[in-house]
Amino acid sequence: MQPYEDRSCRRKSGSEGSKRGLALKAAAGTAAVAVLLALVTSACGGTTPSQSSSSVTQSHRLQKVTSTLDGETTIPLRTRWIAIPQPVGAPVAEVDFLIDGKLIWSEDAAAYVFDGDDNGTNLGFLITTWLSPGAHTFTARATDVAGKTVSDDVTASVAAAPAPPAALKGTWTRTVTQQDIEHAGVTEGPPPPGQWHLIFDQIGAWELDPLGSGVGSQYEAQGDTLNVYAPIQEAPFSNGSGGISVYGHHHVGGTDCNASGPFGSYRWSVAGKKLTMSVINEGCPNRQAIWEGVWSLESPTTPPA
Repeated sequence: MQPYEDRSCRRKSGSEGSKRGLALKAAAGTAAVAVLLALVTSACGGTTPSQSSSSVTQSHRLQKVTSTLDGETTIPLRTRWIAIPQPVGAPVAEVDFLIDGKLIWSEDAAAYVFDGDDNGTNLGFLITTWLSPGAHTFTARATDVAGKTVSDDVTASVAAAPAPPAALKGTWTRTVTQQDIEHAGVTEGPPPPGQWHLIFDQIGAWELDPLGSGVGSQYEAQGDTLNVYAPIQEAPFSNGSGGISVYGHHHVGGTDCNASGPFGSYRWSVAGKKLTMSVINEGCPNRQAIWEGVWSLESPTTPPA
């Protein structure tokens, strides 16, 4: 989705561009993740693919890769997935993240975080709402500069995500204006003005833009509060290309704000054919410019995905 650009210092299989939020803090294992990142990254550093394998001693060659999913038998709807090539400092060219043998994400510099990490900050999440309930295989695959590949496989189960409230069922639309964008305080990578669509399903909340693309994010409804979390990555996506096709939109992927979400919350209510959403806590002006306001029910049924 343009104008969401890649703002990372390295190639991604998913865009980490476009600023849209910071509100509630991400829950999972902040201190442990910080320690882990300190071991595997330094100022967006790591060994680059340009290093010659001949200059690397045998003791520093890539031996194996582990990940933060090791030992898990069930994977929550949202968690961190970080790969750790060993030994630390081995000349790694790329780390790929695969689910059931399908490539979903790639990183070519430490830290090796699924859905990226904005140079060691704004760590992304593995969100499993799009996977069928049951067992799946999660593979972290590291390749060194000499072409040697090592893998770490974890087979674990995922649960079904909750269905959205019945009142949110259907296709909602509203026209986002330049005034909405300015009111939200957008300063970088503004969302395109025009007619947007918003669809809530069991996988996520789909913001579908006037350009024919969009972003999907995990969300949770608690009474009259909608908490929106991090972006959902289902397929490689970079610089507006790739991603998935859903609800008639293509190249759906990338990020709303950054890889960590960030989390936000909105008060919502439905009266007749109008959905009103007002911000409770949102540091992501791009998302606020789109979500906050009055939406009209375009169709009471959700279109085929």
